[in-house]
Amino acid sequence: MISSRCNDRFPLSSKSGVNLSELRVKLKQDIETASILGERPYEVWIHERATEDLELDAWDECLRQARECDIFIALYNGHAGWTSRRDGNVGICQAELHLAYSQAPGKVFIVNIFEATSSKVPSRPADKKFQKFVEEQYRFGRIIKDPVSLESQICQTVVEATVKMVQRGVMEANRGKGYLGPALDWKRQNYLERKASMIAAVRSSLEPSGSASTEESCTATVGGARILFRLGAVPDSMSVATAREMVGQPHLADHDWIRQLAGVEAGPVHLIACHKSVTEAQATRMLGFPNAVVVNGPFGIYVADPVQAIQLVLISNCQDETRTQHGVQRFQDWLLQAEQSAILIRLARKRKSLVALLAKES
Repeated sequence: MISSRCNDRFPLSSKSGVNLSELRVKLKQDIETASILGERPYEVWIHERATEDLELDAWDECLRQARECDIFIALYNGHAGWTSRRDGNVGICQAELHLAYSQAPGKVFIVNIFEATSSKVPSRPADKKFQKFVEEQYRFGRIIKDPVSLESQICQTVVEATVKMVQRGVMEANRGKGYLGPALDWKRQNYLERKASMIAAVRSSLEPSGSASTEESCTATVGGARILFRLGAVPDSMSVATAREMVGQPHLADHDWIRQLAGVEAGPVHLIACHKSVTEAQATRMLGFPNAVVVNGPFGIYVADPVQAIQLVLISNCQDETRTQHGVQRFQDWLLQAEQSAILIRLARKRKSLVALLAKES
């Protein structure tokens, strides 16, 4: 799906620029006629060539396509698009982008054609809300300023999106259901052996140049700060008490790590590999109380107590080394994408100070 304003010209400040609707029609034709090994794999949905569905109005049809498409490309020029009501404050461009991103962030790609210094910058309340929404969620590289570069950038984006989707698909296919390969090897291990394998995989992801040690702590740089991570593993389902108790409530023993904290800037942050899935309720029970920040992300669950500065990161579905390392990588990617690194560092510094006080009292 290619999402953009229909009647705006590009560049917005140019009277002789191309019409975005005409550009989308051309791109649809170019992409759909592109051949890969003799096949034409792409089908492009644009509002201009939509098939009318009497059961859906135009707004609902656009949202349905945003939800169901495999690749969502937004041409962002700061205009929120038409609203369902004259006084509405959410435009269709924002609604499409928000739905696509909330449903599958990995399929969303934004091409920036926003001229922030132009005298024609969209300024309706809906437009300003859309601009704020995009600025808070995304960080852009260069701004595309001419039609030729824009067409080239969109085609390049389609190629990059296709490659990423294939890579993700191969990774999922390689994991299987645990009856072959590395996942089967881990299933053959007892709890202690599997826990050691899981911790070694987490450690090697945080310290790529280090050895695959099973030590239950390591240091890693986050946002320029060296942070102590305490490592743990639940070698079976979180509902199995014996496996769950191998981690318990790890933050209760933070004061025992005062020596390791002396050589780092902040910490500890608890990073726990979970052999199977994990829920928000299970994560808050590990913390010990429900009044905390809980984020359910593509990596698993992140829990933070802003008062005691306890941070738990539970990586889900760690069924082999590759999947475990990928989960840790996705957590690190989330810190950057959501701009959470500074918050993690701030809480980790506060936790180090509190742990120092606890160590003195004990």
